[in-house]
Amino acid sequence: MKRIYYLLDDIGDADSISTMLHKSGIADWQFHVLAKDEDGLYKHHLHRANFLQKKDLVHSGQRGVLVGGVAGLYLSLFIVPWSLSSTPLFASILIALVTVGVVSGGILGSFHENHKIARFHDDIEQGQLLIMLDIRKHQLELVTSLIKLHYPELKPVGNGSMFSKTFTPGPRIRH
Repeated sequence: MKRIYYLLDDIGDADSISTMLHKSGIADWQFHVLAKDEDGLYKHHLHRANFLQKKDLVHSGQRGVLVGGVAGLYLSLFIVPWSLSSTPLFASILIALVTVGVVSGGILGSFHENHKIARFHDDIEQGQLLIMLDIRKHQLELVTSLIKLHYPELKPVGNGSMFSKTFTPGPRIRH
């Protein structure tokens, strides 16, 4: 799936776009809006961005797995040669440190803005709405043509995958 980002000034336009796309077969879970005015999204019945889309929990958790795994391997290699039961000790240390890495990465990520939307922070703080569309390949042409037809001034401000990739930064901005 591909995620396309749009920035809007007017919540009424976001509502109209949502209605238009829903009539064209785009489901609620494919359309998310992030805004400073959460009450406005609620009043307009717009599908708000969820916690995982707002915070960097998944991305930081993935990095925590890698850091914990590497630390676990490193420490296990020093302890294993001197242990009588090396395999269980090795596995225990590795599992413990991977778990610590996931938990600490997730906790740290819950305090940080999602790395994919961080570049839109100032725009959202100034009152703009960020629309995130998660589109299947066969829907891409339909969605982009509908938006161009009904909102010719609205241009995508970025795109990328809806899935978190551990070592990649957020999607690039196209001007």
